[in-house]
Amino acid sequence: MKRDMNDVRAAVDCVEVAEPVSICLPAVIPAEGDRRRENRRAVQSRATLTVLDGALAGQTLDVLTRDLSLSGACVFVREPLAVGQACRVELPTPGGVSSHACEVVRSREVSSGRHEMAIQFRGRD
Repeated sequence: MKRDMNDVRAAVDCVEVAEPVSICLPAVIPAEGDRRRENRRAVQSRATLTVLDGALAGQTLDVLTRDLSLSGACVFVREPLAVGQACRVELPTPGGVSSHACEVVRSREVSSGRHEMAIQFRGRD
């Protein structure tokens, strides 16, 4: 049976990023017992994170997103940030840049010089 693009689009959620591609992936459904409130979408995109407090306050970091939800994101960074640190993330969107106040809720080193952080959105700027 041949499927057309409308059938495919109905079967997955599409996430558009400002980079030259659109990523269409099924939603990542949280496992039972997972504390996430929202479904995540796997999205790799460059973003900018500005640290608002702590030792790196005022610094702007280039990050790579791993996934996004309505309530937060998982990003990869070179410099570790502490849980509880306030920051602002600027995410590319098809209509420009979306800026959100956020807080680091998880931080761990995944390899030498590479850290994975979960950030929770606290408001939209």
